[in-house]
Amino acid sequence: MHIMVVISNPSMGGAQKVAMNLAEWINTNTDSAVHIVALSNTQQKTYDMQKMNFSVLNKGNIISQLKAKIKEQKPDIVLSMGVPLSIYTVPACIGTGVKHIISERNDPAHFAGKKIVKIVSRLFMKTASAFVFQTDDAQKFYGPKLAKRSRVIPNPLFNTEKMPEKPFDGERNKTIVSVGRLNSQKNQKLLIEAFAEVCEKYPDYKLVIWGEGAEKDALKSLTDSLGVTDTVNLPGATGDVLNEIYKDSIFILPSDFEGMPNALMEAMALGLPCISTDCPCGGPKALIKNNENGILIGVNDKDALVKSIEYMLDNPKVAKAMGDKAFKIREDYSLSRICTMWYEYFKEVVKYGK
Repeated sequence: MHIMVVISNPSMGGAQKVAMNLAEWINTNTDSAVHIVALSNTQQKTYDMQKMNFSVLNKGNIISQLKAKIKEQKPDIVLSMGVPLSIYTVPACIGTGVKHIISERNDPAHFAGKKIVKIVSRLFMKTASAFVFQTDDAQKFYGPKLAKRSRVIPNPLFNTEKMPEKPFDGERNKTIVSVGRLNSQKNQKLLIEAFAEVCEKYPDYKLVIWGEGAEKDALKSLTDSLGVTDTVNLPGATGDVLNEIYKDSIFILPSDFEGMPNALMEAMALGLPCISTDCPCGGPKALIKNNENGILIGVNDKDALVKSIEYMLDNPKVAKAMGDKAFKIREDYSLSRICTMWYEYFKEVVKYGK
């Protein structure tokens, strides 16, 4: 079986990470082959493409280049990693006889692109052979007809080989931590405002938010206005996030919406006590059983976030028990298990119509 995976660019986004790891796993563990095609190279290269069957399209007519690539490679399946890409992949697949899978990689209710792309891509995607969604809620969004031709496959855990073998068992840093791009979707504003109240009761705790983004200056101004500049740190991105957060007290995901949040998955797999908004399209609630292996709160609910943080700090034994249970997601979301789900679905789709 030959699979062509189409991504927007070779950056370190969530869809790209899934594509790269899936390609490596299939190429290493099966007799099938994956070829990755990036539609542009506008982002900095973050992968060693010399080790992968990888190509980048040139500037110009993307559809004609992609169609030529399909005719050259003769794949059994073309996988589009993102609904917006269907404006290119659907026309490129016409007349080729190839099976086409489109995967939704975010919350479909919060389409971030141009309105015309949203309209056209959602019309085009209905013509695909099959679909992959990250969550049950994302699958339900598109209705029962598409659901019949789809599979829910969550993101895998990445870098588990670099993770400690067990949760941290010592005295944790007095640090509350979050990881993510600094933008409005991630709603770090909510977290800083909640922490400003928490630190009145717990003045020896700090908040560290790892990441870069357009909201950085606004968030720094917010810490100034709330008087928490000395206790809130925005150190930027890090290439060693797992070690940076391993000994921290609580991980928080305050997002307004997410697909399947990799940052939350990694924090849970490290054994951190976690708090997350129960945001659409259902990724956090797929991971967290409320008050068992973490805490879910309402989107943009500052009071609930304050109460949840203080509850964990007031009850360290309970928080540790939640972190220990969270650690067990390593089994359900292992890279090999998730990649196997993808591979089995590929084989099923290839048989469609035969």
